[in-house]
Amino acid sequence: MFCLSKKTDYALIGLAYLAERPHRVSSAREIAEAHALPLPLLMNILKAMHQQGILHSIRGSCGGYRIATNLDAVSLYDLIRMLERTAPTERVLDEKDLQIPERRRARLAGPVAAPIQALHYKLRRFLKDVKLSDLLLPGRRIDVPIERLESHVRSTSVIPVTESMMAIPL
Repeated sequence: MFCLSKKTDYALIGLAYLAERPHRVSSAREIAEAHALPLPLLMNILKAMHQQGILHSIRGSCGGYRIATNLDAVSLYDLIRMLERTAPTERVLDEKDLQIPERRRARLAGPVAAPIQALHYKLRRFLKDVKLSDLLLPGRRIDVPIERLESHVRSTSVIPVTESMMAIPL
């Protein structure tokens, strides 16, 4: 199963919080407390998004963050790449790979290489087509059937499902 990293999850949660409050400045502490996220990690993620121009940072005792860019212009692929510092699904042979013994290198480029490359291409294309606005903006979020949430919560024992969770971002 394709999974997003915790960094990407927390970034999406933070961005959703800010998107619901477009005319307010929200602190990292406020977001972390509202969603029970680890504050130091969230602060690093918000700082990285600020450095990339996605967020605007306000200093001071009433400071915090607000969204600084059009979320239609940023894809999920862009966010993952920015946070992880590598492109998702990319597998490029670089200098380290060239030091791999010849037998093992042949397996990297063997008969399954083309289908794997095709899969990576399709995943990249999908991630580039999903805009952050589709995941985060109220009224545009991808809705998840409540039955799906209930079965996921039961299987993972994370948190109880409430009526307010019927349209959470994925």
